[in-house]
Amino acid sequence: MARSAKKPGELHTTIIGCLVMIAILLVLETTGLAQRTFHGEIGIDGFRGLKWGTSIDQASKTYPDLGFERYVISIRKEEPWKVYVRSAEHEDIESVTFDSIEYWFKGDHFYQVRAVLHSRIGPRTLVTRAENAFDKINGRFRNRYGDPSDHKVDYVTEFIVVVKETTWTVDHSAITIKYEGAGRANEDMLILIMQEKPKK
Repeated sequence: MARSAKKPGELHTTIIGCLVMIAILLVLETTGLAQRTFHGEIGIDGFRGLKWGTSIDQASKTYPDLGFERYVISIRKEEPWKVYVRSAEHEDIESVTFDSIEYWFKGDHFYQVRAVLHSRIGPRTLVTRAENAFDKINGRFRNRYGDPSDHKVDYVTEFIVVVKETTWTVDHSAITIKYEGAGRANEDMLILIMQEKPKK
């Protein structure tokens, strides 16, 4: 028996149903892409568009605004670090706006990113921007990556300054957040370091 043709109302309903399903699939795909991009920013194989091990020349092609800032000597007998910054940097990481983001190269090898946030303690300050940012990022990383591989809290008794440091090892990266409480200058600091996981 031949199937009867659908009525105009039924055809209209079918088309709407198909469009709704397509829209849902697009939303799911976009959400998945956003999540992959977000999680790819930190702790997978590098930082944003640069993978660990990228050369300075390749990094400059990826970010034409990348410029040399300074040398940093950590071990006297070794080649100093080359520190670069971007003039058009997007300084938000984990919804926290940092004062600076630096790209560190060892030789010609992209090895780590260092982001710093400074804040001050005023007469009515209960929680500073830096301390609040530490708690926010610490909570997000614990939810995303689980318990940290290392966590410590130190106190400098002369000024009762607290120093909190937490590290996660994720895939090919080590991620450390460090909060240094206010000292004489009434200024505290949050440091976020993402680096290639040290080889054993």
